Amino acid sequence: MTRTARLVTAIAPVLGLVALWGWSDYLSRQGTDWDVEIEGYDPRDLLRGHYVEFTYDWPEPVHNAEDSEDRLWRSRGGPQILCLYGEAPALDRAVSIQEAEVGECAHLARSDGTSVYGLTSLERGRFYVGQDRALEIEEEMRDRDQRGIVTIRQREDGTITPLAIRFRPLTEEEVSVRDGESGEPAIERLMMAEDGEPGE
Repeated sequence: MTRTARLVTAIAPVLGLVALWGWSDYLSRQGTDWDVEIEGYDPRDLLRGHYVEFTYDWPEPVHNAEDSEDRLWRSRGGPQILCLYGEAPALDRAVSIQEAEVGECAHLARSDGTSVYGLTSLERGRFYVGQDRALEIEEEMRDRDQRGIVTIRQREDGTITPLAIRFRPLTEEEVSVRDGESGEPAIERLMMAEDGEPGE
């Protein structure tokens, strides 16, 4: 075997790995990024490290009012297929659709049965963050005057991947809804009701 042939044989596997990494990186950057509001987050799981776990708060309507399958997907714990509408990254609506309607949807999101949340993966999500960032997010989550927003990447095959999280201040209307008409924080009214005091 000539010296050139040996050199080619030695570097071919390395070139293959570089090409594979490049293709994977390219695929990971494809798709449409959307901003989705979230709620119910928990910053850590001591058994699995630091991550942000959350519930998607898809903008209304989450389901099609004329969809006879509405009760079916609710019984399964959430929507199985969503059609996303808006000018990315601003999400206006997320409508539950049936398999037959998939071809009519420009921005499709499907539940992923192989993910950690399985068929409820359009309802809940999570992503890993470093320890310092997890502590920072934990502090922000304690602020009741903020709202969490997750940026997701929605790909052509319908898979969605959470990419980042940020927080924004609540609007006056959101504060009013949160605190209720009495102006008393809703959580305090709930606690009083459970204690059998004025909240009843």
